[in-house]
Amino acid sequence: MSNNFPNNSLTPAQIIYLYKSKTLTMKGTRRVNLVIFATMLVATVVSSCNKRSQLLYVSNLANESLVRKQQEQYRLKEGDVLYVQILTRDPQVSSMFNNRGLSGTAATNMYTNDASYYLFGYSVSDSGTVQLPVLGKLFIKDLTVEQARSLIQTETEKYLTDGLAVVKLLSYKITVLGEVKRPGVYTNFKDNLTLFEAIGLAGDFTDFGERSNVLVVRQTPDGLVTYRVNLHDKAIVASEAYHLLPNDMVIVEPRKGKIAALNTPNISIVLSTISTLALVLNIILK
Repeated sequence: MSNNFPNNSLTPAQIIYLYKSKTLTMKGTRRVNLVIFATMLVATVVSSCNKRSQLLYVSNLANESLVRKQQEQYRLKEGDVLYVQILTRDPQVSSMFNNRGLSGTAATNMYTNDASYYLFGYSVSDSGTVQLPVLGKLFIKDLTVEQARSLIQTETEKYLTDGLAVVKLLSYKITVLGEVKRPGVYTNFKDNLTLFEAIGLAGDFTDFGERSNVLVVRQTPDGLVTYRVNLHDKAIVASEAYHLLPNDMVIVEPRKGKIAALNTPNISIVLSTISTLALVLNIILK
């Protein structure tokens, strides 16, 4: 009885058949074992091929000074939320100009989480204005935060000789998605935020994060603008995307080896099964 199986392309099902029919010789068994060993070796090498350079930031940076691109000033738009407080020497006078009649520490303590920003902050309306106690309705759309503060300060001085306007952007949020350890939406409590800082907030890259092709999506008055940046390259500090603006989205794509790595456990199970089968068959043939 002949079996028309190619010598070098035996499947597990064919191996079992040959053992049952007593047609697999010791020489054939050695060939099967050799194929199994070679397959396991290749799978192990492929799954462990991570270059050190793939895990580094600005890997081409030497002892040198880098010139950073000047940060673009964010301009207020509809839906932005501001923290505004008018300070004076007299707390009772200050309370007249502040949210819910509070001033100083009491006014500041209202802002404890995202919900309180929405409830107690001053939102820019669809018409581009903000409504403040006593000062009334002020148009601040397309102004920077500093320009808005200057405008509010000017209006405050019409009523107070010692008034000081404090203005901060509460809705400075950044979204980080993809191959990072803690993807999500993050609120920035500083006047600026770099791409590296945003990645740090998200817990850094996972083992599969592609550092050479990070996508930054930015909302502008003319629509969405996208940037592709290479975090291995020191030129990142001169990129338009190095300083993130409110509502920017950072997307970290997976490296090409992720699919192979995810399939490694399945491959290991299959190879382990085949190896066990070959061992049992070797014992039977002895």
